[in-house]
Amino acid sequence: MVTFLGFRRPRLLGIIQAIGLVVLGLLTTSVLVSADPPPPQIASEAVKQELWTVYQERYTQFLAANSDDPISNLFEPVLDEAFISADGKTAVMWLALRDYSGRILATEPGIVLASLSTEGWQVLLRGDPGWDQVVSQLPQGFMPAEFQPAIAQALNASPQTIWGYYLPYVKGTSHKLEGSVLHFNNYPPLGYPSCAQEYCQYAYDFTDVGHFPLISARAATVISSRDSCADGNTYCTNYIVLQDVVGGAFQIYLHLAYGTIPNHLVPGIYIGRGTYIGDTDDTGYSTSEHVHFMVVQDFWSGGDGYPWGFSVDARFMDVTINNGIPRTCYEVTHLPIYDGATQCIGNKADPLNPNNDWFTSGNTGANPPTGQLTSPADGAVVATGSSPLMDVTASTQDDVRVKTAVLQGLINGSWQEIGPRVSNPNTSGVFDWDVNLCQVGPLNGPLEVALKIWDHEGNEVSLLSRRTIQVDHACPPPVSQMTAPTTYNGTAFKLNWTAADSGAGISSFQIQWRQGSEAWSATRQMAYPAGARAAWFVGVPGGSYGFRMRAIDNNGQVEAWPAGDAAEVTVTTPATCVEDAAEQDDTATAAIFINLGVEYQRNICGLGDADWFKFWTGDHDRYWFFARTIDGGAAVRVSVYAADGATLLGSATAPAVNTSTSLGVIVPKNQTIYVKAEPAFTNLTGTAVLYGMKVSPGYGFFMPIILK
Repeated sequence: MVTFLGFRRPRLLGIIQAIGLVVLGLLTTSVLVSADPPPPQIASEAVKQELWTVYQERYTQFLAANSDDPISNLFEPVLDEAFISADGKTAVMWLALRDYSGRILATEPGIVLASLSTEGWQVLLRGDPGWDQVVSQLPQGFMPAEFQPAIAQALNASPQTIWGYYLPYVKGTSHKLEGSVLHFNNYPPLGYPSCAQEYCQYAYDFTDVGHFPLISARAATVISSRDSCADGNTYCTNYIVLQDVVGGAFQIYLHLAYGTIPNHLVPGIYIGRGTYIGDTDDTGYSTSEHVHFMVVQDFWSGGDGYPWGFSVDARFMDVTINNGIPRTCYEVTHLPIYDGATQCIGNKADPLNPNNDWFTSGNTGANPPTGQLTSPADGAVVATGSSPLMDVTASTQDDVRVKTAVLQGLINGSWQEIGPRVSNPNTSGVFDWDVNLCQVGPLNGPLEVALKIWDHEGNEVSLLSRRTIQVDHACPPPVSQMTAPTTYNGTAFKLNWTAADSGAGISSFQIQWRQGSEAWSATRQMAYPAGARAAWFVGVPGGSYGFRMRAIDNNGQVEAWPAGDAAEVTVTTPATCVEDAAEQDDTATAAIFINLGVEYQRNICGLGDADWFKFWTGDHDRYWFFARTIDGGAAVRVSVYAADGATLLGSATAPAVNTSTSLGVIVPKNQTIYVKAEPAFTNLTGTAVLYGMKVSPGYGFFMPIILK
């Protein structure tokens, strides 16, 4: 039995005359209604395996004879579902297509038949002898409406182009066109066409990852709908039919999700373009989640009771290619060209690239959401340095539901999303989440914020509830920690520390020191740049020192000193030292002759310990003097004297502890010259405070030259 739905009475009577008294006997009102046929029986797993094995044998034979076939090189078949007749002798297999990336195409499956004989299952492809006979013997509802052509021939209308449609999803959102003319491409080995050209030349499958919301493509009146089929149900199709207010054509949307058509969309109600009408799914004759959209002049009910008809040339106002006709890159490169549509969105050289064929809607969205920030309040002081987290709450309203919310902030003159996008509010439409302000940046001071929300359909509304809050250091202070000092047998030692930037960046460090248990004082405080992680300190022989430190961020926020009065690290310096073997060389008269180019090692033992050297200048008048730090933080002042041991010719002082010294000096020829090396810092002394002294002839420098 074939059931008619949705016709205006004059057209229905004409059709009745065309097809005779068989249909007339069913007529009770201007709309014919009959009970849905029982669903076909799904084959058992064992039978499915038998059918699949037989089909694969047939398909393998085809591939062997057509090794260069372009379609078989791009797709491979996958068994989507298999149905079996009540007597167990006829089977219908639904084939899905899988591309080279492993993705199942979301469209209507190909159809392959099988008949059981004494020799086992025999596969029937469209065009094989016996195909039409088997199809004609299947009970009503066993095959999709696409394969029930008798009534369709009576309903055929002359082709026409209808403008004024928009892609059936919210403006600014994009979804993938899976196929259009692919539906009726004749390729029996994969079960195609999935529907005839007269049905599907202007039918379009749009898909995405998971469900996505649909909106009306044009202003219309609701005619009929169903959303009682469970998601993924293969023998029950959810749908909605809308009739254009202008022109009277019917918009058909197939494969919708369970329970998503709004309750108020009852037959006869008017809806404007952009009204939410439900979500996509995989219900019915489908391989994966998508919507099958087409426009028809008339429709009837077939298959499991879903609407069907001849597609008419419906053009999309927001499709910028092919004069309003969507096409995939695969279709325009591998299939015949229809309606002059040769363009696609994407890379034709890689037609199955997943980045191809995403069409952005220019449709509208009726009933956009509204909402209000309830926290933070205008003028609220947030963050306060102790925690970067700010509690945000919002109350939202929508005709369906608000799906996502995010906080916006005016950063450097432009509005940006700050913090996470939050989904799935409670049933009252209230959102409650935390925003880590430090992750936004080192904020400190006034910040203008607002609410941004999206409803289920994808409508986006920004800059709700604008207000100004006061951020009291979004990022916590930096964290520093002194570690074990590096000590030597001497009064110089190296302080070490680690530090962590808490988000605002480190600008500097402060270290305080004290002797013994003295009170901490800002007068005994040293500053170091952001990149420093070590510093030298010179104490007095036998001294005991304590140290503590803190870091300062780029906003001037200061880390607290360590809790309590105790020092983070302490160091005690040795009271005595052991002199080097060259002592006593503390005066010019005790100076030791040295060879040019040879380094002589000495230590600084005793406060102000000086070492004297002398050498014969010969025919050279230009010399380099090098005092190299070896250990213990040694740093010296080098002074060069004339032959009388008193006239200063040049000097250079190491600028810091543990720093070498270089000096170039012009001296008299053929004379004895004296060199004095003494500590660069008053308290620097110790057995391990070692340096190396070397004198070498130099060329081409001019007085004075001091290298540090």
